[in-house]
Amino acid sequence: MNPEFEARLKAQVDFPSPSRVASEVIGLAGHPDIEMTKVANAISRDPAMAAKLLRIANSAFYAQRRPSQNIRQALVIIGLNAALTLALSFSLVSTLRGCKPNGIDYKRYWRRTLLAATASRAIAEQVCKGQDEDAFLTALLQDVAILAIDRASSTFYADLPLETSHAVLIEYEKARLEGKDHAHYGALLLRSWNLPEVICSGVEQSHRAELSDTTNDDSKIARCIALGSELAEAVLVANRAAALPKVADQAAKLFGIRGEQFTEIVTRVIKLIPEAEELYETSILDASDADILLSQARELLTVRNLHALRDVQALQATASVLLNRTEELEDATRRDALTGTLNRMWVERLLEREYTQAVMFSRSLSVALIDLDHFKRINDAVGHEGGNRVLKTCADVIQANIRGSDLVGRYSGDTFLVILPGTDEALAAQVCNRMIGAVRELPLLTSQASLKPSISIGLATYTPKHRFTNAAELLQAADHALYRAKLRGRNCVERFDDLPLSKSPPPTAH
Repeated sequence: MNPEFEARLKAQVDFPSPSRVASEVIGLAGHPDIEMTKVANAISRDPAMAAKLLRIANSAFYAQRRPSQNIRQALVIIGLNAALTLALSFSLVSTLRGCKPNGIDYKRYWRRTLLAATASRAIAEQVCKGQDEDAFLTALLQDVAILAIDRASSTFYADLPLETSHAVLIEYEKARLEGKDHAHYGALLLRSWNLPEVICSGVEQSHRAELSDTTNDDSKIARCIALGSELAEAVLVANRAAALPKVADQAAKLFGIRGEQFTEIVTRVIKLIPEAEELYETSILDASDADILLSQARELLTVRNLHALRDVQALQATASVLLNRTEELEDATRRDALTGTLNRMWVERLLEREYTQAVMFSRSLSVALIDLDHFKRINDAVGHEGGNRVLKTCADVIQANIRGSDLVGRYSGDTFLVILPGTDEALAAQVCNRMIGAVRELPLLTSQASLKPSISIGLATYTPKHRFTNAAELLQAADHALYRAKLRGRNCVERFDDLPLSKSPPPTAH
């Protein structure tokens, strides 16, 4: 029966295959050297697809402070591979929604599919970063064979109640298709469309994800799809309060996701749902239902962590504390433990982002590298603990004298990096002089006047007219300026543009 049934699935005249633009996108996705121009041109040929891609680049999926104005800017924000995946999802969903149902609840099918895709993306953001769009498209297509089977045999699902659970549906299919289910036939259909193997494999493994290799990227996506599918199922069933704990247990089993992290995923899903509804022009979850879901996820977190507490008011208060703790822990991973400023890894990542956006949007970007003067003498005079207090005090003064849009991080032992987005050299110099003046006002550390705290600053500015090759080169320019400031006697700011062209001072070791 299976070979005959497979042939019928592939040979259906009335079951839609990918559109011309989607086929072109599939071809580009499989090319090892993807070119931005070709991707932009392909997407631009479908105005609806292009509009949706711009929308998603400016949405909660890719939160940016400055909006993308055209397809090229959107491609920079999203990334070429992710953009191809998203464009493909828009086209395929639009095409597949043209199918006419026979024995399935069409509205519930699409609600579940889009909810599972949104959940799979939120899970992938946590456990396999960089593959969230692959997870989203794979989840969108994981049940495509249900549509195909329904078209190939109009009475196949006739004996099933319309609101049958996914697990019951799978067992029903296996009993009638010699042990095969729609995941098997979905992969078969997607391979006939020449979709990337990571998507085909993810669909194929999605019903047996717990048996997959945890170190394999394709298997990780399959696990995301399986967990996202279970979360979608739990949201749609009548007894959600009983279903949600089972999904939490499965999250722990598949990925080791527990407690606050599971609640964070549910929160992220709820945040993404309105955007998905707009992009795919369908209703997934109304606002009141979303609020109930979040409340149930929070309650689950509270009960599991604080089961000894029986007083309802105490449970609610502790749930609030746990939610705040989640945010604090996330922030703590980005901060230097001593000074409270951003740590080096995170401030370097933000510098790369700000540099990319400065280039893309033709904006100015200034960076200031700050050294605490004579810090070794300070340590020798007041001891290690005293030196730490001086560092913390200077960090506080620096943070108090920058603007809300500026970013400051501890770059090395006694060196800080301040990023000033959208700031030209003149304005950045004013901020630097304000910081120097504020540190200069700090009291003496000892009776020795020479141990009064002070800072030296090297300043470099990227502008559309004065370009640097990359963020590292901009930072190196600030380092050269800092070296010059020390030669001048410290306690001052030196601009890179004011350095003699004939001299190229060595960079300071950080």
